[in-house]
Amino acid sequence: MPTKPAPTDAPGAAPGETPTSWLGVALGLSLGALAAYHFFKLPPVLPFLLQQYDYGLFAAGAFMSIYAAVGLATSVLLGSRLQRYGMPPFLLAAALFLIFGSIITLSAPENIALMLLARGLEGLGFAVLAIAGPVLASASASHRHKTIAIAIIAAWIPLGQLIALAVAHPFAGSGDWRPIWWVGIGLTVIIIALAWRTGARHVPRRRGVTDGGPAPLRDFSRHKRLTLVLVAAIFTLWSTEMFAMLTWLPQYLVDVRGLGAEAAILVYGLPALLVLIFNLVGGFLLRAGVPLAPLLAFSLVLQAAVWFLLPHLNGALYGLAGLVVFGIGAGMTPTCLFAAPGVILGPANAGGSAFGIIMTGRSTGVLLGPILLPPILLALGAWSAVGPIFGSICLAAAIAALGLGVMLARGGRATLS
Repeated sequence: MPTKPAPTDAPGAAPGETPTSWLGVALGLSLGALAAYHFFKLPPVLPFLLQQYDYGLFAAGAFMSIYAAVGLATSVLLGSRLQRYGMPPFLLAAALFLIFGSIITLSAPENIALMLLARGLEGLGFAVLAIAGPVLASASASHRHKTIAIAIIAAWIPLGQLIALAVAHPFAGSGDWRPIWWVGIGLTVIIIALAWRTGARHVPRRRGVTDGGPAPLRDFSRHKRLTLVLVAAIFTLWSTEMFAMLTWLPQYLVDVRGLGAEAAILVYGLPALLVLIFNLVGGFLLRAGVPLAPLLAFSLVLQAAVWFLLPHLNGALYGLAGLVVFGIGAGMTPTCLFAAPGVILGPANAGGSAFGIIMTGRSTGVLLGPILLPPILLALGAWSAVGPIFGSICLAAAIAALGLGVMLARGGRATLS
């Protein structure tokens, strides 16, 4: 009768045993991008909705943060259950949550309570896909291509954001936001249907310790589990400043820069495009053997610098330069964070449980960022005064990344390659 293995630093299947399924990687990215689309379909039309329904800044921030509140409450549980029971039932549940939430919004956009309920239901779908996408992409890649798959899946947020902006742009002049929600329903049906069979094949159920796939976290040392918690803390700090920017940048461009709705959407898309590009750049750097923690710290320092310089980015040229630098740093950061479970536990063990932990950190930041900025803005009275506060948050994340480097060195691994 098989016995439970003792705690180890390298359990799981040997790497490189199966070839990469690029279809699986692409569908993992698609699941993540679908989640990001639903999250980011709101900011491009938020100025219209605030004007039309007079929600107020706090309610509007809550429409974004409710996603994170749901993710914070469910990510760890979802990660372990997805690893245990397989992907198909969770994909079906995600589709239902996203569709029902969208229908409620379409039916009663003027009702703040129902809008919160709708965004909360969508947040449940988002929480599932935010774990399922990285897990599917990682499980579909061989050891040789694991880093590239991680870089690709790290692009799920900017890709979904860019798709939402592309869909929203034709309607910016008229203020008609409903087609964006209908497109989201259509994308949900198509992508979930395509990912169903692939998810079942590449992410099998794990009923016991003798099954294949990632080992459970209890089989790893306490040091490695604590290192994962530190990654989650860094994810919290970064997500706080990042999602404050992603939520409120369109409003800033309208209020401070005086841009029209269509121009604001185009400018808003610039950092998203750069994030997508530098997701991949970060992946190639990690594949080349660049240590994860220094690269992560460098990317965070770039973003912190832009926040601190915000009061001085007055002209159009300086403003665009700031967005470019921010996009470069913000592109490499999530690639490093998504690669961290593979560095800490070994590439074969970056499964649902590990991603559930780091996604809890991400959800905490997404909860705080959108609702933290409005009271700070009201208290300080100027957008420029907000910058140093969020720059300090980002700088704290960079210091924590240096601490991560120390812990990785103690654990014997600093790179994914």
